[in-house]
Amino acid sequence: MAKKITIPALLLAALLLQYSLVQRLSVFSFTANLCVLALVGVSYFSKPAAAAAYGGALGLLMDGLAGRGFGIQLLLCMYLAVAVKIVASEKINNSPAFMALYMWPFTFLYYIAYGLFSAAVPGGSIPVGRWLLTAAVTATINMIVSLPLLWAAEKLTRGRRGRV
Repeated sequence: MAKKITIPALLLAALLLQYSLVQRLSVFSFTANLCVLALVGVSYFSKPAAAAAYGGALGLLMDGLAGRGFGIQLLLCMYLAVAVKIVASEKINNSPAFMALYMWPFTFLYYIAYGLFSAAVPGGSIPVGRWLLTAAVTATINMIVSLPLLWAAEKLTRGRRGRV
């Protein structure tokens, strides 16, 4: 029961922090994407259908806060969550260290897909070199930030499993 409240609260907190505080904290005008980071972490520990639902809900909220057309973030976040769950269950056997390494390609592909969608929207084009650089730097920041968070989440979930 606590998981049904904790996960949406975590995603909502990441969303609010991303659109308020994190936008002001940057390294050479690049910032971590807490929404993608939280979504990958949540998807890593959720069932596939739940991961897709969390991704879709987060994407819908991101679309609403961005003030642009609905659907782009919804699809990107939903597919990202499903991809994370497929890779987590098939390839890495729930290891936080490998999941942190996979954070880089997940975040990079998220930004590449977002750049392609933005290029398709009239007036929303971002220069190709800029979004490739943004994708690479943000993916690296997310990978570095995700490792301690995933280790802490694993320790917390294993601690609870041991007590049950």
